[in-house]
Amino acid sequence: MGRQHAVVVVVIVGVWVATASAQTRPYNVIMKDVASAFAGLRKSVDASDLAGASDNAGRLEQLFKETEDFWTKFRTKDAIDAASGARELSASIVAAAGAKDAQKMRTAAGGLGRFCTTCHDSHREVAPDKSYRIRP
Repeated sequence: MGRQHAVVVVVIVGVWVATASAQTRPYNVIMKDVASAFAGLRKSVDASDLAGASDNAGRLEQLFKETEDFWTKFRTKDAIDAASGARELSASIVAAAGAKDAQKMRTAAGGLGRFCTTCHDSHREVAPDKSYRIRP
């Protein structure tokens, strides 16, 4: 009986670990991280700091992947497309910074906000307490 009990415990722990690692972060936390990385990107681009822009755009690329995964659960095509487009543009900023092409980096960074605006206009509403709620 002891061996069966040990097997059951191992299976339960394995399922718990797999479930815990598959859970995503809260959406508002992801969006706060996007805002921070986006502000860092703008500052780096304005200062022609290629390394800083690359770091911030790389972080945005990861965050927009999380955003894309979040909206995929709701099958919200326009939000998925916005997150995907922002992720791809972030990757192009990383590539432009790596190639030391400051003009291409600036142009790509300048277009990044339109993806945020598109999604916010369709899927974010201001609550009476001035906080935000999402609309899938």
